[in-house]
Amino acid sequence: MSAITVRRSRFDAERPLPRHYFRGQSPLMSHLLTALSITFPDGEQFFVHSVRNVRDRVTDPQLQKDISAFIGQEAMHSQAHARFNAGIQADDYRLQDFEPQMQAGMATLRTRSPRRQLAATVAYEHFTALIAAHLLSRPQLFDGFDDNLRQLWLWHALEELEHKAVAFNVYQAVFGSGPESLAQRRRSMRTVSVGFVMGVATMTGNLLWQDRKASLGSPRKLLLNVRDAAYLADMVVSTLPHYLAFYKAGFHPDEVDHGALIAKWRRVLDA
Repeated sequence: MSAITVRRSRFDAERPLPRHYFRGQSPLMSHLLTALSITFPDGEQFFVHSVRNVRDRVTDPQLQKDISAFIGQEAMHSQAHARFNAGIQADDYRLQDFEPQMQAGMATLRTRSPRRQLAATVAYEHFTALIAAHLLSRPQLFDGFDDNLRQLWLWHALEELEHKAVAFNVYQAVFGSGPESLAQRRRSMRTVSVGFVMGVATMTGNLLWQDRKASLGSPRKLLLNVRDAAYLADMVVSTLPHYLAFYKAGFHPDEVDHGALIAKWRRVLDA
């Protein structure tokens, strides 16, 4: 696993934040990324909570160091996306309407057993790593991206790849890799898959509708939306094998080597 570095984002929440910040000022992908951002403040806090739940049962010194770095990165992500969400919302773009549902969902997860909580985190972390790897392996997607928000999303994606295996390693260290733990991991991924995809899709559609005059009101924007719908279809097809690999008994996040990709973007962001 790559070294995990806790770094601050160069994203500036005090600057004006455009709603259409994806390449070419695309509405659909911008709203989708913003929908993802809605999930991060509460979601990242839950991930930290689920790992801390069982940290005292981890005996490996290196894994303890990785946990500390994981917590540091996730805390930074939660704070940065909370600032982004607060800065981009407006009277006609109400991200805050989704917060009660998000908070209720995370509160429900916290009532589950420590194993179920951590298994949910492992599943979510696999999703975020899939998305991060897809974005970072296609640098052309960041051409024409708003410079300020490019910093936010590149930083977050890089760190998701850096710590992609931490929650998984904690899960195996504490609960093992036997039949019961494997079954729980698979159940959690099935549950998370439905909830995550449906939730993000619903929020994306809602944001698109709230912003319909700007997002759907011109032929150019409609063409951009069609282009990005095709891009999303390509993302699903290209990430599906890696998603399905999660269900294998012998799966491990590090079986896909992202070392070169991580090194490339570290040079960019840490310069």
